[in-house]
This record gives sequence, structure tokens and C-alpha cells, in this order.
Amino acid sequence: KTDVKLYKDRSLLIDRDSGSACCVKINWKAHDSDEDRELLLGFSHRKTQKFPPQMQYSYVSRVYAFEPNPPFEIVARSGFFCLGFATANEKKESENEQTHGAADEQKLQLLGQEFDGCPRIHFVTGIAEKIGDDETVIISYGVNDCYPRMIEVSKEFLVSLLNPIE
Repeated sequence: KTDVKLYKDRSLLIDRDSGSACCVKINWKAHDSDEDRELLLGFSHRKTQKFPPQMQYSYVSRVYAFEPNPPFEIVARSGFFCLGFATANEKKESENEQTHGAADEQKLQLLGQEFDGCPRIHFVTGIAEKIGDDETVIISYGVNDCYPRMIEVSKEFLVSLLNPIE
């Protein structure tokens, strides 16, 4: 799920993002501007605090956009979200035994709430434009440190997640 809004209490997140995957060109227009800008878009991740202390860390992601020239100022970013587990069809066709069970039992949990469809750990490792379709990207990521996954997402959708940094 790329549209999961997690929660407003950010005290459970480590206080800084870390890089994950970079970059593809996008065109972006701030909500309050008529100017269309060419920017670069990448993914970052953030680790949750252990709460309660016996819980394990989880990871959430976000997209960010920045100027393509030094000093590479970040101008927009999304809220936090997760990327999902393998689909039933992927599991049926996969030869990777990790897609069949245990890896899918580890779901994201925050403040006692379990987020169905969200792995406890997902980590974006790559983003590339789809050959022959520069409006679509392929995102590669790992699920619960057990199996890889790739998904196609429109740039338009990723851009729609961005909010200007004020």
C-alpha cells in the first residue's frame, strides 16, 4: 500500500530520515505556484523508536524532491507510508519460499495498532524509469529482510504525495 497514512504522533520515530534510493526526474508544481519545476525524486526511510522497549524497530518510507543542482535543496516531501507484501499471485508463482508465510506475519505495529498490509520492515533499494515509459517508475524493495519485491508506480502518483517544505 503506497497510500497508508500512519499517525500524527511522530515521537515514536527516530528524528531524522536516512537515504534509501535515488533518483528520477519529475516535474513538480507547488500548490501555490504556476511554475512547473524539474526536480529529482528519491526515497528515504525512518526507523521507529522501540515502544514499548521490548518491541522491535519498524521502518516507514517517504518520497522527497530536490533541486538537481548544488546545494541540492530539498523542496518537498511526502508523509510516511509503507510498501506492501507480495500479492497472492506473486506468492503462487514465486520459487522463493520466504514469500509463503512467516515473512508476512511480521506486520507494522505502532501504538498498539497493527497496519494490515504493511510489513514491519520494508526498505526501498532502487528506483528507475521503466524502459519505454518515462512516466512510470519501477521501485525495488525488501520485505521484512526476507524477500525482494518490485512494483510499477506512476510518477504522477508519487508527485501527488509531495508537499512543499516551508
